[in-house]
This record gives sequence, structure tokens and C-alpha cells, in this order.
Amino acid sequence: MKITYALSKLTFLAFLLMAVAIVACKDDKDPDPQPVDTNPIVGTWQVTAITPETPGTTIPALQFITTLAPCIYELKLTFNANNSITTADCPAAVTAMGAYVPVGSDAKWKVVGDKLTLATAATSQEFKITQTATNLTVVVNTQTDATKPAVNALLQFKKV
Repeated sequence: MKITYALSKLTFLAFLLMAVAIVACKDDKDPDPQPVDTNPIVGTWQVTAITPETPGTTIPALQFITTLAPCIYELKLTFNANNSITTADCPAAVTAMGAYVPVGSDAKWKVVGDKLTLATAATSQEFKITQTATNLTVVVNTQTDATKPAVNALLQFKKV
């Protein structure tokens, strides 16, 4: 009986060690690496000018934004390689521009050809862009009524 009792203890310990070994040897995969976008837009850009696309056009929204956010020309947008956007130096401008350009904290970007798509959980918009190594121009329709013709403004940035 002592031998049977000892063997049952030994069997129990063997199963316990096997269970621990199986759990300890689980497949530890590294998480998938985040995709990295190498588009030249990646980097930090500062607003240098906001002008009507057609010279001489008056755009009330531009006057509203500059009044609401006098720091607009200090605003910096960083297009991160993981397609997220961060903003700095003028939160009032981010709020004021929100109806025209979705660049809030949850914004994502994508460039295909000469089109920049900015998207948040609530909205997605596409903008025509022209870009060099140091300058970026984004064409923004300031007309919020889709039944009326576009009234475009040019957001001009320099790379910092």
C-alpha cells in the first residue's frame, strides 16, 4: 500500500510538471510590426499661410479661423510614419479647423498620388496636395453646403 501511495504521488507530480512545462512553452510570437509609411509627407509641418485659391476672393471661414485662433501660424502638424497625426502649439486652431480639416487626436492620414486623405472616427475627407521636400500646399473646400460650388482655400506649410 505504501508503494501504491508513493506511485500515485509520483504520478501526480509528473503530471503537474508536464502541465507546467506545457504552459511555460507556449508560442510567444512577437506582435506584428506596425506598417511604416515612407511618403515624403512624413515629418513636422508648420502653417505659413492660408489664402483663397482664387486671388481676391473673400472667404468668411478664413477670417473666422484667424479670429478664433490667432496662433494659427504657430500650428504644427506631424505626419507620423504609422499614419497618425499629432498637432502642436495651437489647440485652438485644431478645434477651429475641425469642420474643414479633420486633424484631431485620433486622425489618420494617407497619400495616394496628389491626394491626401484625412480621417477620424467620425469623418473622412480627401484633399488635393502639392508637395516638395520643404513645402506642402493643401487645397481645402471651405464651403460646407454641398449644394453650392466649392470655395477653396490653400493651406501652405513649411517643413520644420
